[in-house]
Amino acid sequence: MLLYEYPPKLSRRDKQLKAANDLAEHRKMQKGLYKSLALGAVILVIAVIVRPLILKIVFALIGGGNIFVALLLYRYSALSRSTECYTRIFDDRLEHRQGSVFSGKYFSCVIKYDAIKKSEQDPQGNMVFYFKDGADTSGVITEPSSRKARELEKGSLTLSFQDTRAKLYLIENLSEQIGYPKKNYNVIEDEEDEDDLWDPLHKHGL
Repeated sequence: MLLYEYPPKLSRRDKQLKAANDLAEHRKMQKGLYKSLALGAVILVIAVIVRPLILKIVFALIGGGNIFVALLLYRYSALSRSTECYTRIFDDRLEHRQGSVFSGKYFSCVIKYDAIKKSEQDPQGNMVFYFKDGADTSGVITEPSSRKARELEKGSLTLSFQDTRAKLYLIENLSEQIGYPKKNYNVIEDEEDEDDLWDPLHKHGL
């Protein structure tokens, strides 16, 4: 049974609104990209003109870095709006497709919960799934990815989610199935002061 799906199914009107919004956002990012590329090109020209070697190196690094960051941000923005990516959470499996900012390629997988030993998040917020010893992982990767295949051979797989809510849904609702450790936080209750008595909405002092 399907529990959560991204992107959600939209009506014809919502699809038109989303397309218009994506187009406007694309033009905005494209305009920013051209400005950054022009600025980077100017800095590189300055690097050629200046005479001291140290200044040439500094300006070349700044100009090249500016162009690299601009291209990276543009590709990241395009990937965040890509209709190729999806996440479908079922009661027995996870179907997922993600893209790479650097290579521009896509990777698809199907992970059955009964093959998962445990899961966690890495420092970048990606989900890392560890598989049980002897579990059948031959059908996990449904679209070729040599890097992910090598990772899977070591018994794990790292996924990045375009939709953060999909990841949170897994953690909150399927923590036992994916072996994710649930943390119990201590609830700290503050004693009400005099301001709270006459200001129940806590607007005082804002």
